[in-house]
Amino acid sequence: MFKKARLKLTAWYLLIIMIISFSFSALIYQLISLEINRFANSQRNRIERNIFSSNQFPSPPRAIIIDNDLIVESQQHLLVNLVIINSVIFLLSGSLSYFLAGKTLSPIQKMTEDQKQFISDASHELKTPITALKTMLEVSLRDPKLNLIESKKVLTNSIFVTNQLKTLSDSLLELNHLNNNGSSFKLEPILIKNLMSESIKKIQPQANKKKITIKFKQIKGKIIVDGQKIEELFLILLDNAIKYSPKSSSINFTAIKTKKHAIFKIIDQGIGISPKDLPHIFDRFYRADNARTKNNSSSYGLGLSIAQKIIEQHHGSISVQSIPNKGSIFSVSLQL
Repeated sequence: MFKKARLKLTAWYLLIIMIISFSFSALIYQLISLEINRFANSQRNRIERNIFSSNQFPSPPRAIIIDNDLIVESQQHLLVNLVIINSVIFLLSGSLSYFLAGKTLSPIQKMTEDQKQFISDASHELKTPITALKTMLEVSLRDPKLNLIESKKVLTNSIFVTNQLKTLSDSLLELNHLNNNGSSFKLEPILIKNLMSESIKKIQPQANKKKITIKFKQIKGKIIVDGQKIEELFLILLDNAIKYSPKSSSINFTAIKTKKHAIFKIIDQGIGISPKDLPHIFDRFYRADNARTKNNSSSYGLGLSIAQKIIEQHHGSISVQSIPNKGSIFSVSLQL
């Protein structure tokens, strides 16, 4: 669809450019032709004046002959040059128009693809838990021997699945918001130590459940970011570190400053990531396929995708180093 639209837009750009080019060429041809005729008439008048001024006595006027073929030849030569120039303009304009059409349609294409991706993700991932919830409720309703204890169990499972659906829908909406409204981030100078301490404070209850110690070293200085989004980023990375770390282990949350960047690192002692998975961990739902069968995690694999989008909107970078069964290091670089 966008290929056809690009070709149509290119044709319109090219048509407009060539109409302008041909109009100017016709104007130039007319002006230069008039100038050639004016020059020829001027030369004829000058020759006549010279002839009459050189004769002391009146004599019959001689016919002054102007080479009209030379005038026609000059006009034809001008026309050929204008055709060549317009041909070059046509070729260059065609290439430039195609390029500009692509640039013009690129944001629309990206928005359309994001919408398609959102619909595809939502329909694919929501289908399974909704089907499971519907089946569970239908089976329970048809069971004539269903007692109070079993009913409470069904309701508990239904609430669990409902919470999963809420988490998934919230994550999908967050990704969609980041794709479409990332430029609306509220950037302001914030103390680096406050960003780190607030993130740890919010994630601490989850770490306490597994008796995991989070160690961090405060550094001085400010960074211009959307504080809420960067805290969300840190929470995603800390949550993953806790989720895939063994009980009674530790996580190091460090930060250093360079001349232009603040670099944050979250280092865990968890199960790590296999080399074949590393290139895909920021892809949507990639971790979900593995997380359902590993560590009994209910993650949908959207957290790291959200983290990457937050970093992209801040013009920063995120990377990971990992050794299976030894741990992972997530590094985040943000401009000061």
